[in-house]
Amino acid sequence: MPMELRTEPVFDALRQPLTLIESDERRRGIETYIEAARTPLERAVYDLMAQMAQAIDEKVSAHYRIRLGYQPGGLLVEIDEKPGGSSEDAQWSTAEGDVEKITIRIPAELKDLAQQAASKAGTSANTWFIKALARAVRNIDVQTAPPPPTPRGFRDKGPHGRGSRLSGWVGGDDE
Repeated sequence: MPMELRTEPVFDALRQPLTLIESDERRRGIETYIEAARTPLERAVYDLMAQMAQAIDEKVSAHYRIRLGYQPGGLLVEIDEKPGGSSEDAQWSTAEGDVEKITIRIPAELKDLAQQAASKAGTSANTWFIKALARAVRNIDVQTAPPPPTPRGFRDKGPHGRGSRLSGWVGGDDE
């Protein structure tokens, strides 16, 4: 559900100092100017907010998509969670409950790459490692699922005997 941001408070803030102007004619002239400047000011506010939304989107794009829309009198901020989002990863990234400490030795280059990835994801290296480990464990569960049933009439006689199953690509080279 989009969140609506009204731009009217910007114009209210511009009108507040008008009470200091004693001349009615001059005050009306400035009010006319403020109304004439409404569209360019709304556009400037939109551009500024769009830059902010883009910066945020770059940090959270792995899990969310953030968009900014324009409508007269306001802006719409849309935040959509990407499919397969962070709910499962979040379960493992929190430090609630029982937490164990583990020390691992990894090559310095791998550590540097992991820290760079964590920085790009906007998380700590610890959180990044936990999420990566959780994904790896989840993928192992998927990979070790039982194989589909053997088609009727097919008998597997083992890896070396006649009737062994073959797998791979069917077809020739394109060259």
